[in-house]
Amino acid sequence: MVPPSKRDPSMDADLNEADQLEVLLNKDGFKTWGFVIYRCTYLNNSDWEKFIARFLGAVPDYLEFYSGLDLLDTFAPTVLEDPSFEGATIATLREHFKQWAKASLKEEQGVAEDYYARTGAMESILSAPEEFEDEAGFVRMVHAEWQPEVLDEEDIANGDVSEPEEPLEGCTEHDVGWMNMRWSIIELPGFHKLRDIDDWQAYYARPPAIGDIL
Repeated sequence: MVPPSKRDPSMDADLNEADQLEVLLNKDGFKTWGFVIYRCTYLNNSDWEKFIARFLGAVPDYLEFYSGLDLLDTFAPTVLEDPSFEGATIATLREHFKQWAKASLKEEQGVAEDYYARTGAMESILSAPEEFEDEAGFVRMVHAEWQPEVLDEEDIANGDVSEPEEPLEGCTEHDVGWMNMRWSIIELPGFHKLRDIDDWQAYYARPPAIGDIL
């Protein structure tokens, strides 16, 4: 029998996003939570500030719904800004994130440097008017551990090769290692549901489609 949520007894614990996030933090030994956000556009500071306010402002609403506002005390997303990120490829951002993660895990989270969190980097954009932003607005979410598929001679000989799809940054595989994800659900549901490659594949939508976490 599933125990009730300690935050909201009317809800099962495994359905309470705040409870599940707390379990995840305790399991990983993390002190804070939140994705790493890469700023990849520098044309308009006002638009960027507006986006960040909307993006991070969605988190309290989710936490309040799950009676989990206590978790705001440990919500600490990282925003990385550098003009050199302007126009950077996904591969460049992924490599930068890997190096950043190795250096910061011990300092920020108090865990070993060889621990590798299955998180991602995001290139964010404003893509819809405010009244439609929740349906159409999205961020670009990157899987930090993705690698291109390597086929061996047996696969090729047996014809176990997928049909190539339209190239995205030169990649013709179905899973290109990044996806557009509805922005408002990234931080809370996304942080604990997109944990490993199986989770990624369960929610993956090849761009230009916009993925969702249901």
